[in-house]
Amino acid sequence: MPTAQAMDFVDAKKFPGAVTLIAKNGKIIYESEVGWSDSLRRTPYRKNHLFRLASMTKPIVSVAIMQLVESGKIQLDDPVYKYIPSFKDTGIITSYKPEDTTWTSSPANTPITIHHLLTHTSGITYGEKLDLVWGSTDFSAIYLKLGRVPAANTCESGKTLEESMDKLGRAPITFEPGTQWQYGLNTDVLGRVVEVASGIQLNDYIRENITNPLEIEKLDFYFPDSLSQDLVKPYLTTPDGTFIEWKTRFEHLKPDYPVQKEQYYFSGGSGMTGTARDYYLFCQAMLNNGNLRNVKLLKPETAQLMHINQIDTVSFPWWPAKFGYGFAVSKGHSVFPDGTYTWGGAFGTEFWIDPKNDLIVIQLRQVFDSPYNNNMNTRLKEIIYGALIKN
Repeated sequence: MPTAQAMDFVDAKKFPGAVTLIAKNGKIIYESEVGWSDSLRRTPYRKNHLFRLASMTKPIVSVAIMQLVESGKIQLDDPVYKYIPSFKDTGIITSYKPEDTTWTSSPANTPITIHHLLTHTSGITYGEKLDLVWGSTDFSAIYLKLGRVPAANTCESGKTLEESMDKLGRAPITFEPGTQWQYGLNTDVLGRVVEVASGIQLNDYIRENITNPLEIEKLDFYFPDSLSQDLVKPYLTTPDGTFIEWKTRFEHLKPDYPVQKEQYYFSGGSGMTGTARDYYLFCQAMLNNGNLRNVKLLKPETAQLMHINQIDTVSFPWWPAKFGYGFAVSKGHSVFPDGTYTWGGAFGTEFWIDPKNDLIVIQLRQVFDSPYNNNMNTRLKEIIYGALIKN
């Protein structure tokens, strides 16, 4: 089972460890913790450890948006500028001069809509050091020129979601909305839309409408200092492929952001932290078509919209799949049954929901942008589906 999978990578010094949870037919059937939370190997991983979930935040914020769609406060075809006026005159970049960080753009024919944000077809890119992974180096300088739009798990001093998304709306995009798929700050924008449409901060909205109703205890943007001992250590990958404990500030990505003092930037795309068990409750509600223990997060028809193809013939570039609202949806995958929906995070977190087999799998690790993520994820899938076939 996954214990052996995780131990292989720990023994090879490719990961410090992992916490794994598997649920089938509505019940947790397997849990394990392998490895250590600290580089001295004094603190073993525990099931109740808090992991930075990074982009596994996106499905939760996407559910928040769909709740507001159900309530009539948002329409999927609403232009984003209805909620964030700076997106009114978005232009598509046509040239860029690195020597003075100036650019030119041409007007987009189609305004960015809520649908485009949910499906990552808006043309909005990522900036900052994440460009080393996803391209768009020019946009790092553009975002800096606009006043540094926080990306990923940043909690930069003095920045709020309102301020940052207003600045992002003044940046150019990379293509005509709806014509391509590109990973970017789309769900951070959606987080601000939630705030405007609901009238409350994103963290409060999610607590009141998602995590508290599901009796989720530890799945949030920030935690008090008293829970510092439950937050696992983050690691960085070195050029030789090993990992080292992330003890210092990496640009303005702060390793201790879930428990640091300034706790007011709520990254809808990557800011949440939690336990495997708490994220499982969210996944189980989605597998149950938006319901869990008599709590209705979404109507069944709305929940189902989130994990069917919403990008039509637009190509999804990373593996055999299409994209729904907040989830990649497998189609023609070598291991996943069609219709399995999934996403992961930059620190090595991974989950999938498989309706065909009534299956949920979550594995939480904590190495930022590890080159071994794909190998570890592939091995996990092979072990689990190999076991299903045998049974």
